[in-house]
Amino acid sequence: MLSALLLPLAVAGGFVHPQPTPPAELPASVYQARRARVLAELGGCIGVLSSQGELSGITEDYRQDGDFLWLTGVNEPDAHLVLQPKSPYRKVTLLLKSRDPEKERWTGPREPVSPELEQRYGVDAVLRGAPDGVLVAAGLHHDCVAVIAPATMRKEDRGDAELALRLAGRFGLKVVYKRGLLGDLRAAHDAPELERLERAIAITLQGHNVVARATVPGVAERDVQTQLEYAFFSAGATGLAYPSIVGSGPNGAVLHWDQNTRILKDGDLVVVDAAAEYGRYAADITRTYPVSGHFSAEQAKVYRAVYQAQEEVFAAIRPGVSMAELQHVAEESLRRAGHLADFIHSFGHYVGLDVHDAGDRERPIPVGAVITVEPGVYLPVQGFGVRIEDEVLVTDKGYRLLTAALPRKLEDVEAWVARERKRAP
Repeated sequence: MLSALLLPLAVAGGFVHPQPTPPAELPASVYQARRARVLAELGGCIGVLSSQGELSGITEDYRQDGDFLWLTGVNEPDAHLVLQPKSPYRKVTLLLKSRDPEKERWTGPREPVSPELEQRYGVDAVLRGAPDGVLVAAGLHHDCVAVIAPATMRKEDRGDAELALRLAGRFGLKVVYKRGLLGDLRAAHDAPELERLERAIAITLQGHNVVARATVPGVAERDVQTQLEYAFFSAGATGLAYPSIVGSGPNGAVLHWDQNTRILKDGDLVVVDAAAEYGRYAADITRTYPVSGHFSAEQAKVYRAVYQAQEEVFAAIRPGVSMAELQHVAEESLRRAGHLADFIHSFGHYVGLDVHDAGDRERPIPVGAVITVEPGVYLPVQGFGVRIEDEVLVTDKGYRLLTAALPRKLEDVEAWVARERKRAP
């Protein structure tokens, strides 16, 4: 059985890597339009934003925080953005870390400051070094400074507030707090973003088709993970949206199981929460697979309860509804099914540059937002869990199910698994 599931050799069959469509990178004009919206909201105050990314993985690749990336497209550390609404010629200044020729011998050369670099980023000026000089010049010509607070509560200690307050103290500027500004702007996606979000979903669907035929007895969770991730990158993924979760049997009752070490057994359910990223835009999809090809009576009852909760949330999505209201819908559905205590997480979240993206749960969901709908029931004593997760685009008429191509209904899942396993080599 294991030999039948070995990954195909990419070099053997005339493999051609798919060309990214649309291009993973967004044009500078997109970032210019976003910054223009922020400048208009600053009320004449200076705005300061600092990169807050982090090194990730054993390769130490830098991953920019969503706020800074959304406004600049810059994926490097120690960068600052200074917005000066009252400046006639330098409304937008990008400051990058100073060059280090010795270090660049190890990490690769960095471009010198030039008109071409300014054009690439679509800003009025690109400088290298600390932001102090630019801030001093800005402080002389503005009456107030805006604290552009983080869109996510995890970053309340970011350096933007410190820079703004230091500037205010030095020049006696009024401090204005724009706590929800970036979160509100990022929650609704424009056409270029939606293209990339849907591309990430299309890639992810190909990976889950592989999972449908790979979740058979005798295979390790890690084998399933490697096959689906191979499928993601073969289909053009530029990264993983998050660490892949493959939880079989009792591991499926662990919400974020990440060890992926167990061997799949006949009768197991396998919760696979895994998705691709394209151009930094994330997908987020979960399916629950029956290893035997069919759900037992007990498993089917739970699956139908989760499916019903998802259906009721879909039916409640309309302009003006909030995430908090939809949470209540999911909870009431699972309460009626007798599984409220087994539903241990939120029904869903915003998706965008980050898999858990910016957006206010208490305010109306804006048209153009992409959210997940992912009710789940977790039964460690019974040795299984069920989660179904899909993505929807909120529209002016309700919603559009972006993941409609992937089966959800119990009978459709069983038929899909049977169909995919017939295709297995």
